[in-house]
Amino acid sequence: MLSNVLFVDFYSSIINKNHEKFVSDMDKIKKSWNYWGENDPYYAVVTFDEYRKENLTESNKEAFFQTGYDHLNKLWAEIENNLVENFKPRRGLDFGCGVGRVVIPLAERCEKVVGVDISELMIEEAVRNCERRKIANTEFLQTDEFLSGTVGEFDFVHSFIVFQHINPLQGEKILIKIIESLSVGGIGVLHFTYANAPDDRSFWRFRIYRDYPIVNQLKNLVRGGSKEPLIPMYIYNLNKIFSLMQENDCHKCSVLFSFHGMNGVVIIFQKTKNLNF
Repeated sequence: MLSNVLFVDFYSSIINKNHEKFVSDMDKIKKSWNYWGENDPYYAVVTFDEYRKENLTESNKEAFFQTGYDHLNKLWAEIENNLVENFKPRRGLDFGCGVGRVVIPLAERCEKVVGVDISELMIEEAVRNCERRKIANTEFLQTDEFLSGTVGEFDFVHSFIVFQHINPLQGEKILIKIIESLSVGGIGVLHFTYANAPDDRSFWRFRIYRDYPIVNQLKNLVRGGSKEPLIPMYIYNLNKIFSLMQENDCHKCSVLFSFHGMNGVVIIFQKTKNLNF
């Protein structure tokens, strides 16, 4: 009996430590993204020089949002050709919404859209962008609100060029929450990076900057004292990703390859029970 009590206490302590580490790591991520939200929010979402704060003309800003429309149009064609004809979701989710690049066109296709981001400063800019366009069917949550709260079901969930910036230890937990929030019959679109490009030696240099922050700080000092935090990049184990998806009733998957400095996949799927062969 005593041994059982000790085992439960030991197991509980491990769970508590893992949770504390998760919270601590998410706080660090939040601090970095709040920096970008305050100083260069559009560039942090799409890292092209024309979206730098000093270059962000109205024309460049419109081009930025047009990339969201183009992205969503391509996805809709894939969904309607392969999964659901005339797909019209009632409630959509964009995880890692940033300044609203995808939320805005998604709001034209859904009755209600919820954007989730770890940075309240990014969310504030997304709210302003929706107000400028007189979009009233959007709601925004911080990541911790989404993870800890009751958010209801969605019949469309989406995340693109987001998980690649989240350590897989945190990302896998977020993935499960997103899938749990997807209604049966709903469609999901999730993007993961899985390998650095062949012969890309710069990735290993980047890993040093990511895993040893002091090295990145010294690099910034040499380059004139910039305080820009590194936007981290991570590789996901697709075996683990597909296992988590299968265990949570995600089927009818199609996979599109992507490349944004690293090899990636966009997984388009439908949540449907009892489809294992």
